[in-house]
Amino acid sequence: MKRTLITDRLIFLEPDDMRLFKACAGLMVQGTRKLVIDANMGPETAAFLQTEQPQAAIISHYHLDHGVWGSVAQDHTEADVFIPSGEEAYLADLDFFVNQTAGPYGLAEAWRRFSVEDCGYRELKHYTSYDPDHAFADQGLAIVCLDTGGHSPSHRSFYFPEDKVLFTGDMGVDRFGPWYGWADCDLRQLVEAILRLRGLPVEVLLTSHGGMLTSAIPEAWDLALRRLVDRENHVAQRLEKGHRPEAIVAEGIFFPQKSQVPEPMQSFLYMWDTAMYDHHRKMLEEGGLARFFPELRSLKP
Repeated sequence: MKRTLITDRLIFLEPDDMRLFKACAGLMVQGTRKLVIDANMGPETAAFLQTEQPQAAIISHYHLDHGVWGSVAQDHTEADVFIPSGEEAYLADLDFFVNQTAGPYGLAEAWRRFSVEDCGYRELKHYTSYDPDHAFADQGLAIVCLDTGGHSPSHRSFYFPEDKVLFTGDMGVDRFGPWYGWADCDLRQLVEAILRLRGLPVEVLLTSHGGMLTSAIPEAWDLALRRLVDRENHVAQRLEKGHRPEAIVAEGIFFPQKSQVPEPMQSFLYMWDTAMYDHHRKMLEEGGLARFFPELRSLKP
């Protein structure tokens, strides 16, 4: 695990391996209370939490790589575990989690096994829900919790205005771009959230899967938006040529190399690309992203 001191109170945490949804980068806030956000460090999670003993464990959203460490925090610390309001059932009820994600695609049992056996999903029994206006007070350090839904229904990002530091969570500032592979994702909300975050005065941008940025931050946001526009154009062009939805999904929206991946992951990748295709098809039927966000027309390819 890599620790990067951002300020005297903020430490960026990066696991050694983030493959297969088993870990993500997170943040530790040190003050009167010690808070950790998305501290899923993979195999090192238990030892890290045992050593640091935070008073609060904050989950940005329910997706496996960001949520499963909550049960580890309850096993090894006295921390209060915080779940964004609106996503409690995903982390507290395995049946709900499976049925609301892979269930509609006919992959419920395979996804259940993967979530539990490979990723360590366990239902949370004790937690506190938090809204965007929740005050995570920490020795006078201002922490602004932001509603950045779209990637998930209640995804949260965290802004530290005194230091101009933003922890984005999973907003797509990485080499893969924004992800919206479940039916409960929302492209319009996702773009709205990215545009809000882009408008903040930020000197240090911390991401879940793209490391830390200290320069060209607006350009990084523009690239994330450009990827959404490019994917929409890709789908629109294929549809205009008469391509069938299955062929467009097979070619790839987010995952172009699906056929080379072993099962069950191959089926999961097809499932996520199908959901992304559905989101783009719906948006195109409503006039496309640029109808709602004219500023996207000016993005450079």
